[in-house]
Amino acid sequence: MKPENQERITRWYQEPYMLLVIGIPIVAVMWGVVMLSAALSGKDSLVSDSYYKDGMAYTQDHEADEKAKRLQVSGNAVFTADEVRVIIDGYLDDFPHTLRMTLIHPTLEDQDQVLLLQKMADGSYAGVNDMNLPGKRRIWLDSLDQGWRIRAHPFIEAGKDIALSSK
Repeated sequence: MKPENQERITRWYQEPYMLLVIGIPIVAVMWGVVMLSAALSGKDSLVSDSYYKDGMAYTQDHEADEKAKRLQVSGNAVFTADEVRVIIDGYLDDFPHTLRMTLIHPTLEDQDQVLLLQKMADGSYAGVNDMNLPGKRRIWLDSLDQGWRIRAHPFIEAGKDIALSSK
């Protein structure tokens, strides 16, 4: 016969608190392996190999923004699924025959695009749109011949007017 005050003895692997003692470190190790594999297989898309050169190019292009301010160049752009239309205005002696539109993705350099826009008979500029709409981009519209640049940072949607300015 057993005494009444004696506790029942269980084996260590049958205790519920052992799940906490062993389970939490096991889950932490498994989560660490998942995070390590994600870090090793992921792409370093936010890191630019030529950050110094990009920074220097930005300061050199600042002159183009100043020229656009002096000439009070502004514009409106409209994107459709397959075309871009731009109308520009300002104190220009003559309007350029072609414009360059650079669409810069916020984080992924391989999704940047450069479009050449040709002057149409009605005075607007048109080019082919390869970008999937809608999307967030920085827009730089510049004239290589005249040396000015206007820009915007919109969320681009089909049929929506986008105002471009020299800021």
